[in-house]
Amino acid sequence: MSGIASATPIAHKGGVAGAKVQALTVLDLLLDGKTIAAAKDYFVNVQTKDTKYTPFITKDDKPATFLNADIMERYRPLQRPLYYDSSKYKTYLEQLGITYPTVKPKPVSD
Repeated sequence: MSGIASATPIAHKGGVAGAKVQALTVLDLLLDGKTIAAAKDYFVNVQTKDTKYTPFITKDDKPATFLNADIMERYRPLQRPLYYDSSKYKTYLEQLGITYPTVKPKPVSD
């Protein structure tokens, strides 16, 4: 739901109802098995029967990394301290000094 759709209680109820419809529809599709197969068959044999996909990028094209070379040259030294060092830390969160879970449990009272 977008933020503006939840601005009023009735809008929130409508957004929740719509989300439920979408979720249950997906659930129906996943549990049915026949509907997805029929949709795929229709897509392949009817809707795109005479359509041939022609990619713009070939397997021989290389990424244009040169376009970002100056940006990477400027920011890579700033990123180096943030690289994960597996020889010193078990996890990246440990390297950053973050303990998980971050929510502290309530103390047990006697």
